[in-house]
Amino acid sequence: MARLLRIGVAGFGNVGRTFVKLVLERGDELGLWSQARIVFVADSRGAAVSPDGLSRKDLEKMLGLPRGKVSSLQGIGLPGVSIDEILEEPGVDILVDITPSTYRGDPPQLKWYLRVLGAGGAVVTADKAPIALRGPELLRKNGCRLFYKATVMAGTPLIDLLRVGLVARRITRVRGALNGTSNYVLSMLEKGYSLSEAIKDAQEKGYAEPDPSTDLKGFDLAAKAAIVACTIGLGYTFDDVVIADEISAEAEDLVRRASEKGKKIRYVLEVQRGQRPVVRLAELEPSDPIAATSGALNVAHVETEEAEPITVYGPGAGPLATASSLLSDLVLAIRALRGDAGCEE
Repeated sequence: MARLLRIGVAGFGNVGRTFVKLVLERGDELGLWSQARIVFVADSRGAAVSPDGLSRKDLEKMLGLPRGKVSSLQGIGLPGVSIDEILEEPGVDILVDITPSTYRGDPPQLKWYLRVLGAGGAVVTADKAPIALRGPELLRKNGCRLFYKATVMAGTPLIDLLRVGLVARRITRVRGALNGTSNYVLSMLEKGYSLSEAIKDAQEKGYAEPDPSTDLKGFDLAAKAAIVACTIGLGYTFDDVVIADEISAEAEDLVRRASEKGKKIRYVLEVQRGQRPVVRLAELEPSDPIAATSGALNVAHVETEEAEPITVYGPGAGPLATASSLLSDLVLAIRALRGDAGCEE
């Protein structure tokens, strides 16, 4: 009998908790428990670690703990331990990264990826930064063991469509309104809200962070543009993306003037062969599929040389949507490491 694969979970916020809950609920029907065990769960203050695998009871206890208290569990809690130390011992076969993204320099998560992938393991991630900053290199060397569909349009399998569904097709352009915060804010401006009112409403509904600048200044869309670009074989990274516009007070006038002409303003990423990826505020005709998105809904429009365009609508964020994408990728990672997915290097 093959040994059980070791899974490590880095990050235990809302998404991390939802992911662990899904593993507990669906692990049996997906065959996870017969093939793998979670050996650590880490948060910002430490981790709970068991080389033989955390029990279901351990994982259930974690779900009842306040934030930052995973390391308080008796017998398995390690306050202050770093993920770098845990990857030394007991180590993992699959790292599930649910930590916040940072785009300054090489993110600390990158060395985790290189360590796990270099040892023949797999990485499942919702963290955009490592893929956005170093995606071409990571995919070239370890593509069949790197799973990242939770990074873009998390609740909708756009990345699977680009990586698998359209494999061997020549994708010429991808356009999308793929940031729920900006989509919601612009929708509220169309209803007559001021920018500050729209942002406050988005924050109250959980669509926007307390500091929404990453979304409104285009950094989130730029990261997604870079991820889309490297997924379809273009060698662009986050630093190559042109952020032509941001959502500022001037957006109120842009939206008003567009509405007077019967048009829509959307914050759009565009990835096209032969051009640097761009993030911009686009004025769109009502017939444009990107214009049809409303609220926090995401939309992507994919063009290929071989067939008619494909438009994908769906949720782009949220704990359950993101956690379910991570769970899907975990199943794929297990298959890849077990040799069931044609992952040969």
